Amino acid sequence: MSVRLGMGGNLCVNLLAPGPETASKWSRLLLRRASIGLDERNEGKSGMTDNHEKNRSQYDTTFKDLFTQPPQALLQLVAGSRAVEHLPMEFASTMKRCPDLVFLMEDGSIAHLELQGRPEEMNWRMLMYYPLIRQRHPRRRLTQIVLYVGYESWNPVGRIEEPTLHFSYRVVDIRTIDCRILMESPLLEENILAILCRMPDREETIREILYRISRLPERARADALTKLVILARLRRVETVILEEAREMSLVFNVMENDVLRPLFLKAQRESELRGEHRGEQRGKLEGKLEGEQRGKLAGRAEMLLQLLEERFGPLPESLQESVRSATLDELTTWSSRLFKAESLQAIFQ
Repeated sequence: MSVRLGMGGNLCVNLLAPGPETASKWSRLLLRRASIGLDERNEGKSGMTDNHEKNRSQYDTTFKDLFTQPPQALLQLVAGSRAVEHLPMEFASTMKRCPDLVFLMEDGSIAHLELQGRPEEMNWRMLMYYPLIRQRHPRRRLTQIVLYVGYESWNPVGRIEEPTLHFSYRVVDIRTIDCRILMESPLLEENILAILCRMPDREETIREILYRISRLPERARADALTKLVILARLRRVETVILEEAREMSLVFNVMENDVLRPLFLKAQRESELRGEHRGEQRGKLEGKLEGEQRGKLAGRAEMLLQLLEERFGPLPESLQESVRSATLDELTTWSSRLFKAESLQAIFQ
């Protein structure tokens, strides 16, 4: 039995007088090989931490949101044509088989994109999807592409060469794409994807993306910034994003943001612990209970000062003293105004 699968979209099968046993062995072999590359989002991986799974889920959700509308500039680069329709596709099986993205292109062909965030075996997964998609669209040419968005270097072969099997697909590292091409797109989703591409001027690109995000309504602004920070983790530049956002005074309620809230709470807890420590030292003279209470209050004051300085720059000494000597009610009131106020005066009015 000889099977040939090529990029031209042709499927050739030659039966060389196989008996039932030979055909059965071939079927088992193909299924076993295909199962090696099954999407680990469904099968899981031994030893994978909960944090890694959470990050992967965030990446998957973010990419699917950004690809809701076909990213035409990106598709023109990697698939050679523009899309006219996003084709939802899921195949019934005992194991869920759902390709990442399938598009109907302007030239009538089908483009299948798998988004890959780390180096791993892809050959058998891509081979598994080939006949499934072709069966769904038998008269259309199929192009398969793995779009690599990860951080580590990866140079896969992108083909299978065996005596009875020849199969290939394209692998594109998104870092080979100039970010300026996606920045020229009118779609903010493609602008956000530009953070993964080659950036000749990283800071300028980040500032331009943030500027476009800043023009959105508050809720949409927070959602877009969250997506940008999630993708920025794939390039180790999330801190740069947050710093530039602070410089531009991008304001929204951080406590309603699932991605940035943990960062805020961690910083708040660390400040409280520092305040508690100072309070405990003073508590040796003033009493343990009173020291703990003052320590917590001092921690909240220091946290507020830190956030104010990040938003508005260096603070006057008189203002710092006022915050450190404030009551709990005053600190609570000022903190509630922090993320929507445009000036210090608006917070302390």
